[in-house]
Amino acid sequence: MKLDYGQLLRRAWDIIWANKFLILLGVLVALTNGGNASGSGTGFRFNDGDFRYHQPMPRDFEGLPQIPELQQILRDWGFPIAVGGALLVIGIIVAVVIGLGIWVISTLARGSLIAGVNTIGDGGVSSFSQAFAAGWAKGWRLLGISILPGIPGLILLLFALGVGGFSLGLTQLFDTNWAPFGAGAVAIIGGLICVVAPIAIALGLLRTFAERACMLEDLGVVDSYKRGWKVLTDNIGPAIVLFLIQIGINIVLGLVTIGPVVMMTLCCVLWPVLLLAQGAIAAYFSTLWTLAWREWTAPAESTAA
Repeated sequence: MKLDYGQLLRRAWDIIWANKFLILLGVLVALTNGGNASGSGTGFRFNDGDFRYHQPMPRDFEGLPQIPELQQILRDWGFPIAVGGALLVIGIIVAVVIGLGIWVISTLARGSLIAGVNTIGDGGVSSFSQAFAAGWAKGWRLLGISILPGIPGLILLLFALGVGGFSLGLTQLFDTNWAPFGAGAVAIIGGLICVVAPIAIALGLLRTFAERACMLEDLGVVDSYKRGWKVLTDNIGPAIVLFLIQIGINIVLGLVTIGPVVMMTLCCVLWPVLLLAQGAIAAYFSTLWTLAWREWTAPAESTAA
């Protein structure tokens, strides 16, 4: 179906401007799409002898008489290493929990954006709470749809760890150089990436359609992907054009705002402003695709009626 892209772009802007709660939902979406990672070190360095811990050798390490240097390190640094390791594990667990929480909220927000824009497109009135309630009602399905594109990457990661561990084990078994086994492992993993990456990218793009099938047609995870695939293939030309328009808008925005974005990124006080801008962009593009979905599916719905 042919789209009036100019009218579609204006309509999306009008909806966002008149319903600014959509930007707040976009901010929640942007938490996973445009988050920043920053780290800072303390800058302290400790020379030999600054801190030395003379404590009894743990029994678990008494069987290493052939490595006196290692025993001395464990005597001197056993307690700090144990504490540091425990803090590292706790930090990783906390980071994973926070990351999962953000991912869940962001996924629900994507569904909420779709529901809110659809209600407004039908001439109704929506709000942040109403839209989020609609996303919450289909939360498990949205999470299932969101997980599927990540499965190929997870399989690749587990396979890479397995191949790496296996090759390292062979070098220890045969007491040989790791280079040949490492090169073989890299070649295998590289070949697998060439196969898995296109699948993951395709599923990620198809997720945009599957989420709308779930929210607007009340379908399950698998059926949403099937329906999304059908709508995409039936409208592949307009979808590609709309995708290219989105890329073009992103490029223009990136060129125009590169200075302010760099400044806001470097100044932590301005991070909320940056996140708000990212939220507005996320809400706009989500609205754009929801309006396009409504255009693509409207003839089939009216015919069925």
